[in-house]
Amino acid sequence: MSPQYIPVPSPTTTMIISGVIALGLLLLLSAFLGVLGKRKWESFDEYLVGRRDIGPLITGAALSASYISGWAFCGSTGIVYTLGLSGMWFAGIWSLVGIIPCIWLAAMRTREFSVKLKAATVPETIGKRFDSKMLQTVIAISMLFFLFMYSVGQLKAGASVWYALTGLSPLWCLLLSIFVAWLYMAMGGYVGNQYAMALQGLVFAVVGTLIGVVAIAQSGGFYELTSKLVAQDPKLMSLIRPDLPKLGFTQLMSSMVGILATPVIFFTMATGFPHNVSRFLGMKKMTKKDYFWMVAIVWLFTGIPIMLDCSSNGLVARMLYGPQLLKIQPWRGDLAAPMLAHALGGSRMLALYTAGLFSAALSTLAGMVFIMSANITRDVIKLWVPKVSDKSMLMLGYLLIALFLFLPFYWTLVNAPPLLSIFMGMAAMGLGAVFFFVTAISYYWKRATKWGAVCTVIYGTGATLFGGWAVLSRKPPLLGMGTMEWILVLGCLVIYFVVSFATKPPSQKTIDLLFPAKK
Repeated sequence: MSPQYIPVPSPTTTMIISGVIALGLLLLLSAFLGVLGKRKWESFDEYLVGRRDIGPLITGAALSASYISGWAFCGSTGIVYTLGLSGMWFAGIWSLVGIIPCIWLAAMRTREFSVKLKAATVPETIGKRFDSKMLQTVIAISMLFFLFMYSVGQLKAGASVWYALTGLSPLWCLLLSIFVAWLYMAMGGYVGNQYAMALQGLVFAVVGTLIGVVAIAQSGGFYELTSKLVAQDPKLMSLIRPDLPKLGFTQLMSSMVGILATPVIFFTMATGFPHNVSRFLGMKKMTKKDYFWMVAIVWLFTGIPIMLDCSSNGLVARMLYGPQLLKIQPWRGDLAAPMLAHALGGSRMLALYTAGLFSAALSTLAGMVFIMSANITRDVIKLWVPKVSDKSMLMLGYLLIALFLFLPFYWTLVNAPPLLSIFMGMAAMGLGAVFFFVTAISYYWKRATKWGAVCTVIYGTGATLFGGWAVLSRKPPLLGMGTMEWILVLGCLVIYFVVSFATKPPSQKTIDLLFPAKK
């Protein structure tokens, strides 16, 4: 006897109204915080980094929001729904292995280095750390490439939940969302963005925890859940899926080479994400108590929701809907989370999920787009043409924010990636492999050189382009995604250290400034 599944719900007037109200309130509050942030800056530098007085609670909440993206809040459920228990290896089970070390390694040093060097962006901080304008520009351009790839996934997550809510085209919803994101970034600058992201971090933390707890309670317990999934397909409960191809993204679930690569991916990408590290640029000087509270906020906002999400929600959605969602193009498995929310609590729960998902996706998108705009204005134009006025830079920044919001929006509408966690994963692997060394390791290793950093950026960017073709685009795939991660991380490691040892280190003056002798 074949398993019986609940039908995929059709949108109702109540669903649409509830979702619009929830999303509208979120966007209005975000815009309001952005406008308030306008009071916190007066110059172009303050627009980019504020007055470096943001406390641990806002910083921790904003960091959580920049890290927990559409991948984590929507894509992780989708990949577990699609592949079963084995999908958890790449669905976020290692999240805390990355985000907590990010605070340990990068928080204090990012703030300290940027203040000493009078830097307002991550590329500027690293460029001045190595006395190299050329490196600053190379980093800025590389970040543009990676962040653009990663931003596409955020909008697909929003489009997926809008389809589940209304059954309509995501066009108008996404246009409204990116307009509001533009408003609070353009008006509020770094401070407005930070406060809006903190609000969004709180929203998805509460919603994610609620949905995860309700899903476990309503599934009938793990025994009931396991029994129904085994009846559907025993492979859904396998921790390792040797039946899946060893090439392509499924290597992450089908072989030990791929499975062992997943904690490395999460460890390096959390610290390598520039939109994470940038959250520390505007924070105040932390006491031990402040630092403790920041870590606690990140653990609560990030750890609990994502652990529930990647460990149960995808499985519960598969138990309830079976493989039905895989037939709905182009959303497929990424519909699992919003459809689960509806199954658990009807229109009200779906409305809450809508607010949570847009909080996760918009916050990460906003953090990345703000960096992309700063990369052009501060790290390219202002760097090489310093006489350009602050007013001109602000106006250009507003235009660039709009451009960098529109381009991924258009790509998402025209050619949405099949599984956003996999598409975003390749960008995350490249970002992590490159910038874990170029930023985090550069904060601690005096002997690192600009040529070691430059060669690492060039290699990692080129290798990621190759990996996108060899793993995701080529049919059949040439490499497994886990193998590609090892090629990226080990290659960046070797190049960074070997080239640094072979080339001249920064000036002693810079080293003495950044690494003062202990008394």
